[in-house]
Amino acid sequence: MMAKVEPKSAEQIRGIEYDWLGSDENGQVGLFSTAGAGYAPTEFLRDTDAHDAAIDAILGVRASTTAKFAPSLAPNLVNTWKLVAERGLYAFDCNPNGGSYRLIALPVVPIRIDALPTTVARVVSKIRLRFRFDTQTVISYDMLMHL
Repeated sequence: MMAKVEPKSAEQIRGIEYDWLGSDENGQVGLFSTAGAGYAPTEFLRDTDAHDAAIDAILGVRASTTAKFAPSLAPNLVNTWKLVAERGLYAFDCNPNGGSYRLIALPVVPIRIDALPTTVARVVSKIRLRFRFDTQTVISYDMLMHL
């Protein structure tokens, strides 16, 4: 028997880095890092473990492209933003004090949701954003509120 997934609240994740996945209106895929204060969609809060597993699955496949840009991190840190960009995802990060998400890593060739493994696509498809990642460098709270 499978254990019941316990949803989290925005208060429970405040101050802790969480990453979630979503798709844009063109079916392209993005990773959003909350930095402990970024907006987290209700659908993500329902099952944060599913997003962790989907991100792990994405990172488990071979790179399919390169990153046009990504931040430089210390050699001892895993650069998840660069790694997901190399797998075709846009990567957005929030400020630890909250506010808008900003584009932090960009794939040369973006992946579409229909090219993802089925289990990953199922998670990503639950958060469909009403704008295009390829036209946004800043994603405001108001934009995310219209899921």
